[in-house]
Amino acid sequence: MAKSAKSHKSQTFQGTPLECLKRDGKTLAAPTKQLGNISFSSWVNEALADVLWSVLIAGLIGREKALATFRTILRACSENKDSLDKRLLSHSQLASLDPAAFDRIFGPACSDDEIRSALASLLVFETLPDRNHWERLIPQRPKWAEVFENLCTAVAKSFNHQSQEATDCRWVRVMTLVAEDRLVLPKGMEERFDELNYYPNRGDQRMVRPFIRATEMSMRSFSTEGDGAPPWAEQFWAECWDSTHCIPADEDRLECGSDYEELRTQLVSLHQSLIAHFLNTITTTAIDARHDAAFGIVFYIIQMLIYAMAGSFGQTIACRPILRTALEAYITLCFLAKKDDHTIWMQYRNYGNGQSKLAYLKNVSVSDVPSFLALEMLETLANEDIWMEFQDINLGAWANKNLRLMATEADVKDVYDKYYDALSGYVHSNWTAVKHSVFGQCLNPLHRFHRVPLPPRYIAEDAVPDLVKFVNLSLDVLASLYSPFKPRLHLKNQNPKTVGEASHVDLQQNSS
Repeated sequence: MAKSAKSHKSQTFQGTPLECLKRDGKTLAAPTKQLGNISFSSWVNEALADVLWSVLIAGLIGREKALATFRTILRACSENKDSLDKRLLSHSQLASLDPAAFDRIFGPACSDDEIRSALASLLVFETLPDRNHWERLIPQRPKWAEVFENLCTAVAKSFNHQSQEATDCRWVRVMTLVAEDRLVLPKGMEERFDELNYYPNRGDQRMVRPFIRATEMSMRSFSTEGDGAPPWAEQFWAECWDSTHCIPADEDRLECGSDYEELRTQLVSLHQSLIAHFLNTITTTAIDARHDAAFGIVFYIIQMLIYAMAGSFGQTIACRPILRTALEAYITLCFLAKKDDHTIWMQYRNYGNGQSKLAYLKNVSVSDVPSFLALEMLETLANEDIWMEFQDINLGAWANKNLRLMATEADVKDVYDKYYDALSGYVHSNWTAVKHSVFGQCLNPLHRFHRVPLPPRYIAEDAVPDLVKFVNLSLDVLASLYSPFKPRLHLKNQNPKTVGEASHVDLQQNSS
């Protein structure tokens, strides 16, 4: 479900503010780019699988016992560092370890029934590099169905690289280097060494945990041969994909929508009042670009609100482009009202007529005219004010400005900033909009919580309140041009109704 604005604002922002991002041409560079030559490494894609044994212990065993087990293994590493020969406790590097040395390091842990049961999940992976070692210590030969839940639980707990379980596993990787005398902290960092050694019982963990993660990431290359992830990492995820099924989840699915019955009553009354105000303010039956555009844009936004209220349409992806259109209509009205120049009002009107002419000329000679077009209608629209032979076609923006500049000059840049970027992706089919529209998350951690297609659905965030806002804002602008006009819409808390319930606004009915 959507989080309220109040709950969102109460959360602590953990990122670089927009105003602090460095601009390079048309790119706002990520703050990490300022660090210079850096390389990226993924805990999930490169490291997690290679320390799966620790992921299973951290995720399936109580933390106190899990950490005690890790310490037992680390002591064995220190005692057998010559046999380890700079190997880390990763599956890829343990594969070439002498069997006797492997048994000395992991044998004591595997003698515990609970630990051995947790580690049994390793043996479902046919490509596990050190499988032959684990087979000696673990007599079980489980099937996927028997360990699926354990694997999901353990991987899910360590999936977030900052989780407690993932940090514990990453601490083991760091301490392995310490046990092998390969990580030596410089003089003056004795306290930091004690924090690692006595983890998690020493120091401010808000500082210790990030230090562990940063240290582990900086030394991740020690566990790979050459560049990139160990081959086992991708083999692990491939086996998970081949052996388990997706678990699609529509996290946005609603059991109910909003009941806008009271709003509908208001809207009928408002629409009728606006028609009356339109008729009362006409001063000529000749072309009046100012009057027609001002009222026309407001009626246009009201129609979008009407559509959004029908059958909970406002809670669909398809309503996002409508809200984006309402935003542009409102900014256009503000710009026109701010300039309030006859030439600019006519420029807006003539541009629309020219676009109708352009569309007509492009389709008049083709055999497969788009089904939504009526050529007769286009011809009528193009010729309404003047014969199209005298009508220019502007191939640029109607005001020779983009929407951002229009919003700035109209003093509504704050509205533009709130809505434009989030909504334009749905109009332009940006990846984020496509992802939000057609995909849901697979709840299977062994599939890396990837995206899977879902049927069209209703979403939690309703566009109707925003459209109500744009209607009222546009009415404020209209009232400044043709006063007085006081009716506004008031949106109260709505009662739920069944999603998909048919709803219809009959603007011919009498308001109650």
